[in-house]
Amino acid sequence: MIGRRTILFLAPALVRGQAIDLGKALDRVAEEAGLFAAMAPKVMAQEWLQHRGRKAPPRFRPNPGSVEKVNPALVYLKRELVSEFGFAAMKDAPEHIREFRKVVSVDGKQVRKVEKARLELAQNMTSEDDRERKRMLQDLEKYGMIGAATDFSQSILLFRKRDLPRYEFETGDSQWVSGDRATAIKWKQTGREGGAHVFHGKQLSRVPMSGEIWVRNRDLLPLRITLRIPVEEDKQQVLHTGEVDYYQSKYGLLLPTTVRYRKTIGDTMLVENVASIREYKMFAVQTDIKFTVSEIVDPAPPPDGPSR
Repeated sequence: MIGRRTILFLAPALVRGQAIDLGKALDRVAEEAGLFAAMAPKVMAQEWLQHRGRKAPPRFRPNPGSVEKVNPALVYLKRELVSEFGFAAMKDAPEHIREFRKVVSVDGKQVRKVEKARLELAQNMTSEDDRERKRMLQDLEKYGMIGAATDFSQSILLFRKRDLPRYEFETGDSQWVSGDRATAIKWKQTGREGGAHVFHGKQLSRVPMSGEIWVRNRDLLPLRITLRIPVEEDKQQVLHTGEVDYYQSKYGLLLPTTVRYRKTIGDTMLVENVASIREYKMFAVQTDIKFTVSEIVDPAPPPDGPSR
């Protein structure tokens, strides 16, 4: 059973001499999450994704009696993907909105035309048949993405009103985020339900998460969400981290602009994804799929290297 929402007021954040109202801030976050759930499946965008994944080191067998130790060099596979990008849910799980892509180019080489990819994505997102959506979910690894991680951009959905009782919240520091003064709301998952779905080989585990929600001081609009997901893989402590920047679109909902993901063991990076999502369009399904004029989102250019 899920308990009541826990809010810790031990260290209220001061904003120019005044503490933010944590209850009101969480209400605003939940409101934005509800709008995203209702409207995100109606928008499409283009995603520029830069991926680095560490290749497995070669097996080393020293000569008998040798005491030589070898530390293999870190070798990374790099990929740059441009995709038509959108959100939808499987018919058998309508509450779980997922990311979907139709890849347009890989490392600068076109694999399908933009117009064709956009139309196919829109049709698959609105189809009554889940088969094509399931194929799209497998698209990234098909193009050589090592340990691909997805479904971070819709992290705002973690904080729908019905889900808030699953977390503990307390206010944290204040700093500049995306050009605005913002305050952190620290969150930690406490309920048994939910959690991140982490696949290691064929094994699926559900892992409690923690992180921060950065809300704009002047109106409590969520600007950034961070996530920390510690797991044990092959008897090693692995840390998955995510960071998603949002902006308030002309369509009336928050939309992600930059998504950063890392998988590390200690100080060693295993996987890094840096995505820039822009050129949002709203589409409507009548007899044909029609798009509005695109909303160009350009807080930052497409990623040209690792963010950190």
